Formats: sequence, structure tokens, C-alpha cells
Amino acid sequence: MRKNIKRRGPGRPGKDRPNGALLLLKAGQSAFARHGFEGASLRQIAAAAGVNPALAAHHFGSKEALWEAVIDRLALYLAPYVAELLELQTQAEIPIRTRIETAFRQLIAGVCGEPESGMLISRISAERGEKLDMLVEKLVRPYHDAFEPLLLEAMRKELIAEQPIEMLYFMLLHAVTMSVSFRHVLGYFGEPYQDIERLKRDMTQSLLATFLEKPSGNFSRTRKLPKGS
Repeated sequence: MRKNIKRRGPGRPGKDRPNGALLLLKAGQSAFARHGFEGASLRQIAAAAGVNPALAAHHFGSKEALWEAVIDRLALYLAPYVAELLELQTQAEIPIRTRIETAFRQLIAGVCGEPESGMLISRISAERGEKLDMLVEKLVRPYHDAFEPLLLEAMRKELIAEQPIEMLYFMLLHAVTMSVSFRHVLGYFGEPYQDIERLKRDMTQSLLATFLEKPSGNFSRTRKLPKGS
């Protein structure tokens, strides 16, 4: 006797599959990181997510709406890291070296949790325009505004050499995001970083050695440090 089988509609995930919207968000983030906003299409993103293109239209309606949802998801992911940096600012009883090392480790852990973030920033930066404006305002600026006071305090305490603060911040940010996003390139010169914990450990060691040592030589001062303790 033939059993009645209830069929699912096209593109709808079964109980053992992840939510279709989440699959689309992850596939969208990867597509935007690799191809930019203009180079990605909803049909390609749906195919990468393994869902029917109609489901992409149902959940998001347009590529623009999917882009905004991808950025909002990343902002939600980033929020606890921003909150931790703000908390580190208030912990004056803890030596600044301990706090800045914590901030560095936190940056590495956060980027490793979303390893395509550096590729996304790089790709969208090349396109510029409204998409870059949104990425900066929702992702880059909140983290920058929470991190910069710690860097300034480290300079005042002579833990970090005095230097243009914005250049320092972006060199630090790109050193981490690019190294994580393109870690496969390191395999051409040595053992590839397939172990994420090893990557975190080695990156932390290099970051602390590079940015917490005072470099020799002169540099151009473009901004005076704010007064403070």
C-alpha cells in the first residue's frame, strides 16, 4: 500500500536543514566578498545557498535588501566585541598593556569568527559609493570609535610609539583582516594555516611584537595627542 507523502514546496528547507534565510545571508556575504555588490546576483547567491531563487525573492525581495541584511547580521555579530572594547576603556585599574593586549586578541578572535570580513571590506572599498558608506557606518566606524581611545591611552603611556592614530588603526585592522581572509596565500611560503587556533596564536604573537614595540626613526606628526592621564 502506497503511503501518503507530504511534499515540500520548492526551496523550502526540511526540518534537518538550516533556515533558508540564514543560508542566503551566508551565501550573500561570501558572494559580495568575492564578487562585490555589482558582480553578485540573487540567482547565483540562491544557487550557492542551495535554495530556489524564489525563496531569495520571498525573504529579501531584492539584492539591495539582501545586502542590507548581510551588513546588519555582521553588525549584530560585532556588537559584543564593541561592547567589550567600551568596557576596557573604563577599567582604569587594569594596566593599559593588559587591556591593549586583550583588545588585540579580541580583534583576532572576532575576525577569525567571520574570516571573509576582510575580503568584504577590500572588495566593497574598491567599488565605493553607498554600499561602502553603509559598511563603514555599521561595521568599521563603531569598532574604530571603541578601539581608538585604547590606542591613544597606550600612546600616552608610551606603550605604543606616538604616531598618526588613524594610520595606526587602519594598519592594525588590515593586518588582521587581510591575513585571515587570505591566509591560504601563506601556504605558498610555509605551512598553510588550516588550524584556526594556530593561526590565532601566531597572529597574536606577531601583532604584539609589531605594534607594542617602539619603532626607530623619525615620522611625520600630523595630529597631536589629546591631553589626558
